[in-house]
Amino acid sequence: MNRMVHLSPAEDAVPLADRKRWWRHPFAFAVILPTLLAALYLFAIASPQYASEAQFVVRGLEAQGPRVGGMGQLFGLGGALAPGQQEAQSVREYLRSHDAVAALKGKGVDLAALYARPGIDWLSHLRPARPRAETLLDFYRGHVDVTFDPDDNITRLSVRAFAPEDARRIAGALLQLGEERVNAFNARLFDASLRAAAADTQAAEQELGTVERQLSAFRQGNADIDPAASGAAGQKALAEAEVDLGRQRALLADMRRQLSPASPQVRAVAGRVAALQAEVAAARGRIAGQPGAVAARLGNYEELRLRQDFAAKRYEAARARLEEARARAVKERLFVVPVVEPNLPEKPDRPTPWRTTLLIFAALVIAYGIGWMLLAGLREHQA
Repeated sequence: MNRMVHLSPAEDAVPLADRKRWWRHPFAFAVILPTLLAALYLFAIASPQYASEAQFVVRGLEAQGPRVGGMGQLFGLGGALAPGQQEAQSVREYLRSHDAVAALKGKGVDLAALYARPGIDWLSHLRPARPRAETLLDFYRGHVDVTFDPDDNITRLSVRAFAPEDARRIAGALLQLGEERVNAFNARLFDASLRAAAADTQAAEQELGTVERQLSAFRQGNADIDPAASGAAGQKALAEAEVDLGRQRALLADMRRQLSPASPQVRAVAGRVAALQAEVAAARGRIAGQPGAVAARLGNYEELRLRQDFAAKRYEAARARLEEARARAVKERLFVVPVVEPNLPEKPDRPTPWRTTLLIFAALVIAYGIGWMLLAGLREHQA
């Protein structure tokens, strides 16, 4: 008894010879052929790309504060960032910017030449060979990945290139650029912290020097190192002369009561009294009575000494603030600490032909199945 093979209406409409030509089936055009083309490119044409990785930490001398977990950050309890975290994020943004691309060229790393060298497949290499800055930046960002982990304060740098040496060279240059950027942060911090204190110190030093020069000119012009000491010495000498004058006057009065005024002894004592009177008058004139007396100079001298003391105190205070600002700037200084140096990769990071081919095949199968179901539903609705 012969078996009857029942075919669906769609299969009845297709000749047997056409059904045997599977390559004409839509599945072959939609799934098989693109998968084969992708596999051909990935296995035979695509240029290998090598990844060099490095890690570094931006930190300062200050101790890191207590960390707050995810729940604390969720409820806004994160607190202040650890020393260097803001700068590390700034370094990350800098390494992904056009400034970093220009700085790399300044260090002898020509990205356009490295990524457009002969031998790189057409789909992977940089086009054109001398691109615009925006095109080069987009290509650069597609091959350089910089991520910052706030939990452990580590910045991870990954660079892909078409030669192992190129990848490590670019990663090493970027690590140097990050360190230079942090040094620039330190320079600006140091300058900002010390500018005001240094200016105040310089002004106080200039003022102190001006007062001291005026005081020196005053001493030279008056031939008196210390008018206050000179006045004290003059007063002491005047007091002694006045005491001696008093004794001689008493002696002279006593001798006049007992001896004749023409007596040689009386004349001698009278001469000493006259000499002492002249000495006392001269001493009083040197202290207060003459135009160049000590009393006339003492006022200017005391004013200069007062200004000198005030300028010296201001200078010492400014020096203390300057030293404090310098110590604070040193304490807040940041450093780039390499955790992992750029490595020389030995095997390509990309492409991954097997995995990529399977992913492409699976995606195409899923897309084909969705399209087939949509088309079948549409035909059933029209029937």
